Amino acid sequence: LKEHVKLFSISMLQDQPLLEEAEQRWEAVVALRPDLETTVEIQRRLVGRGLSLAEAVGDNMPATARIQPGEIVIKLRAGTPVFIGTPIDVVGETLKPFVLGFCDDLAAGDADGPASRLRHRLENSEIDIGSLIAASLGRQQEAIRTKAQHVGISPDLLWLVAELAAGPIAYRLQRELPEDDHETQALVAGWSHGYCPACGSWPAFAERVGTHRSLRCSFCALAWEPPTHRCIYCEETGEAFVTATPDTDSTARLEMCQQCGGYLKSLAVPAPTPSVL
Repeated sequence: LKEHVKLFSISMLQDQPLLEEAEQRWEAVVALRPDLETTVEIQRRLVGRGLSLAEAVGDNMPATARIQPGEIVIKLRAGTPVFIGTPIDVVGETLKPFVLGFCDDLAAGDADGPASRLRHRLENSEIDIGSLIAASLGRQQEAIRTKAQHVGISPDLLWLVAELAAGPIAYRLQRELPEDDHETQALVAGWSHGYCPACGSWPAFAERVGTHRSLRCSFCALAWEPPTHRCIYCEETGEAFVTATPDTDSTARLEMCQQCGGYLKSLAVPAPTPSVL
């Protein structure tokens, strides 16, 4: 594996197959688009650190959602994602090395100046990391942007760093939804909205495994299978909602809606993509 990936490999031997799979994809991208080599190198760093964080979260969960099974059912029935508006306690000190590390990874690319300034603010506790991650888990983008403007850093960069650090935690939180509560599981299985039933984020893409089409959340990686094939944004099902393919043999498609202007990537895969990838 590349040098930057090796930085994390000692603590992630169990994730070696995932890194090897990612490495094959990165090499294929660079072979096709050499101009993306710098971008791919930054992603190598971010994915490696994300794997390390996922392992740490698996050993010692730094966040707790204060919600009861009955409240989960009420929210899902109302079409409200489980963790939106739910108090989430986060131990920021546990996550600080990873948050600072993500700043370092981004500083290695074109974001050098802004990322370095953000790292300085975080290191000096001008931004409380526990509150930042809790806001990210609650999808409180406006609160994060306001804080960024208050301390004089890029709002988009602060949101990105928070998202990178909060993602593995969001994954664990959605995986901890009560499996023995049949009503909760039935409501998640029957979720018909385009946004995630756990965290409320939009999907990164649709995955087609055999005859099943699932939406994969861009934040917590939950997969859900809407009962009808329609635009995830405006729910259009008519002629304005179309699926385009570059050729008949392609595994990639683009679902486009002329009603709202939204689109979604759709990929045919042999198995669901691992959350960290």
